[in-house]
Parts: sequence; structure tokens; C-alpha cells
Amino acid sequence: MKFNELPFHESLRKALDKIGYTELTPIQAKSIPFAMEGNDLTGLAQTGTGKTMAFLLPTLHRLLSAEEEEALPYALVLAPTRELTIQIAEEAKKLLEFTDFGVATIIGGTDYKSQEQALGNKACIIVATPGRLIDFVKNHGLSLENIKVVILDEADRMFDMGFVQDLKYIFHKCKNRKQSLLFSATLSYEVVRLASRYLNDPIEVHINPEKVITERIDQTLLHLGREEKLPYLVNSLLNYQIEGLGIIFTNYKMNIPKIVSVLRKYGITATGLSSELDQKKRIRLLRDFKAGKYKYLIATDVASRGIDIENIDVVYNYDLPQDAENYVHRIGRTARAGRKGQSIGLCSETDYTELERIEKYLNSKIPVGEIREEYLEFPTGEFTPVFTDEVIPGEKKYQDRERGGRGGKPRQGDRSSRPERGGDRGEHRSGDRNRHKGKTGGHPPAKMSHPGGHPHSGTEGHKHPAKMTHHEFKHGHPSKEGKGKHQNKKKEQGKSYQKNDPRRNLFDINEVKQSKKQKQSIWKRILSIFKKD
Repeated sequence: MKFNELPFHESLRKALDKIGYTELTPIQAKSIPFAMEGNDLTGLAQTGTGKTMAFLLPTLHRLLSAEEEEALPYALVLAPTRELTIQIAEEAKKLLEFTDFGVATIIGGTDYKSQEQALGNKACIIVATPGRLIDFVKNHGLSLENIKVVILDEADRMFDMGFVQDLKYIFHKCKNRKQSLLFSATLSYEVVRLASRYLNDPIEVHINPEKVITERIDQTLLHLGREEKLPYLVNSLLNYQIEGLGIIFTNYKMNIPKIVSVLRKYGITATGLSSELDQKKRIRLLRDFKAGKYKYLIATDVASRGIDIENIDVVYNYDLPQDAENYVHRIGRTARAGRKGQSIGLCSETDYTELERIEKYLNSKIPVGEIREEYLEFPTGEFTPVFTDEVIPGEKKYQDRERGGRGGKPRQGDRSSRPERGGDRGEHRSGDRNRHKGKTGGHPPAKMSHPGGHPHSGTEGHKHPAKMTHHEFKHGHPSKEGKGKHQNKKKEQGKSYQKNDPRRNLFDINEVKQSKKQKQSIWKRILSIFKKD
């Protein structure tokens, strides 16, 4: 179905033509006709399926097509994170371009004055996080009595972040509402309970999330040792040229400055996003990333549901997420709005438990890719570092930890060594608690051709290392220097393990590393002292 087949208000048609939207996604095709008629609705769909337009278009159409002038604000959209709230508000502003209505964004971390001005500037729709909205209601005299439509986006996420009582309070304040729309990625007990209490005989719209993932995202899993992850990532990014942007997810805040620093050293334009940044910096960073200043964004799960950028070509899971659902949300940053995308997971010996949970949740095995041996060491040659004068978020803490910690490993009890959650509990609740297009390129690398050259040079027409067979890799064309190193390593190590074996066991790696360190064993030194005596 196409957008021009639906009877939208003329101003919305103009906006859609300017934006360039033509085809409806499955969730849009199923939900928009019912919502335009004024029905309550529950939509079950993963991120990246077009849910934002599925609730904004029918809501704004009903407002603009009303026979009598509606009191403002007309609609309220609630979202769990600040980043997602900003994304929704931006989409609403695009749709309202050919009207005189405005949008008010109510989130923590920004000043009250500008938000109050937005509310007074004929705001027909409020997009807010629950905590700051309640603050406005209680302390700044905001009335929700005129709200006719209440929309919950990422409802399951809001329950996970402890917003249950906040949502009940807000629904109570919106006592004159005529329509409620609830969208969620999963159908938890709390979601069903809320829908049954506050929605009036809702129409249920479901799309198959697993089908969406398998059809649109090319997933690959690479088995690596912990110390092999970073050099492998660097080599992959240098050789695998993408048209759009990429996101690299890690579980730990302390990893972000380390990864960003190393990537910039090799000329890769990267930046990091975590709760170390205040709200204004996070907004500016995401805007710069979207504009293309940075090619890669390194982030924790604080960004897994808050980023809605169409031209994300690839998602790397530097660490597999501890929550299986977060795997879906992470890789859902690519393949937005019907596009294709790619996800690459780096699985070490510490990720096996997570891998088992994820594959059980997906009800399928993630395809295992083959390892390119020359990628296991950092590339050699001359590289031009980028953003040398730019401060990396959390860099000072990382440097202090490197100097005072044990080999740079996170100390027990260190908050930055724990998986990070992102969200917004509102400024009146101690601020941010930290609880909370494109084509895929299709031309991955087959050789290391960049020493002394441009760091982002790629070789068209070659397979990605994760998709190459052992024969293809063996008869490829790596750089001369890399080839020599590879042959020497094979002579030294013999056949202790086959690195391109899809069943590659990481315990073999540990045994090889351990054998190299035996001469330096503290226990052997102690024994040698006793022998001398």
C-alpha cells in the first residue's frame, strides 16, 4: 500500500511528498486505517518497523480534519528515553511543516524556559518522557485536560525502567482522552494489564518480529578471543567500506573511550555515546553523527532504542548483550523503514552464556563467519589520526584506570565496568539515573591494501571476511607484509588449532597463550628459588 492511497489531510500529503515517503511498512498498513477511525489500538512490532509514522499520521490527520477547532495540546506521546523523544518530535515537526501548529518536547537535562515557550507556541502535540512531564504537571501548572489522544511508544521499555506508577498518574490526568494507542516490542504482563485498564476495546495489530529480522538483516557471528576483538574490529572497519553509518555496541562504559581512541588513531572517524555526557552534548553528538561528521558511533544500550537514523548500514556487537531482547533492539538500528542491513557479533569466551540466551530467544542459530587470520593483529603502516584535539567522553576515567588498575581490567565494584542502562526518570527524581538507506555496501574487503595509504580505502567486488570460505581467503591477496607474518605464525604455531574452523574453540586460544607465558610463570620462579637453596 502507498501513502497516497490513504485520505490524509492535504498538508500531510505535502509533507509526505517532501519527506519522500511512498510505501507503507507492514505495521503502518495494518494500524493507520484503524487509528484514523478513532479506535484504540495496541501495536506489537520491533523497532525500525515504522511505528512512529503509524501513530503520528492518523493522530495529526484527525486533528487537522476536525470540523471544530480542537483545544490544545491535542495529543500526548510518551517515550522512555530522551533520545527517542527527540526523534519522535523531529518527525512530528516535519509532518506539521505546512501548518501553523508546533511541537513541544518535554525531557530532562534541558532548561524549563525553552520548553514552556514551546508549549505556548500553539503546540498541538507534546512528546515527553514521563518523569519530566509529571514535574511540569506538579510544579509548573501544565494541564493535560485537553489531551484527546494518548500514545505510548516502547511501552515494554517503560515498564522495565520503572515507569508503571508514572504512566498510571498521567493517564489519570488525561481524563478527557478519546483515543489511546500503545506500541510495544514485546507483550509483557504489565503491558497487557495497562492496555486492559486504560484502553477501550483496542484493536490488536501484530507483525512477526523474527521474520522481519531474518529477512532484512544479514547476521554474522565471529568467534574471537577477548584480546582479538579490538584489532579485528579495526581491520574490519578499515577494509570494509560502507556507504552509510555504523554503530558499535558494548556493554561497558569503560570500553567506549578505549575503542574510540584506538579507532581515531587509525584514521577512523568515531565517537562515543554514554551517560557520561550531559543531555546537550548527547543531542549535539547524535546530530553530528547523523550529519556524517562521524562514521561510527560507539555506544552502550543507552542508545539501542534511542537512535532512529535511516542510513545505518552495519551494527557491530563488540560485546553480546546480557539481555537477549536487547540484541534485537541493537541490530534493529540497521535495516530501518524496509531497508537491508548487516549485524556482526564478536563472541569471546565471556559471551557464550549471552549467545545461548540470544539464540534461544531468536529460536534460531546465528550464522558463524570465518576468521581472517591477518585481522587478529593491529594493522601496520602509516595512518593519519583524526580528532586529535577532541575530548573523548570518559577518557580521563579510562586513563586513570589504565594507570592505577590491573592491566586495564575493570575493578570489581567499578560502576563503569557494569552493563549500562539508559533512560530518564525526570529532573525532580535526581535527574538522569543511568537506569535507564541505505544499502549494506555489499563490497566487503578481501585484502589489506592500505598500509601508508588512505585509511578508508576499500576494494570493490570482494566478499566480507565473515562470508569468505577458507579456500577464498587462502588464495586471496593480502598485503605482502601481512602475508609474510601470517606464514611465519603458521610455522611457529603448527596446527594447534585451525582459526578458520567455524567450530573454533576459544579454549584452544587460551592454551596457546598460556604456553607462551610459562617461562614467566610466578609459580616456576618460586620453585626455582627453592631449588637454588
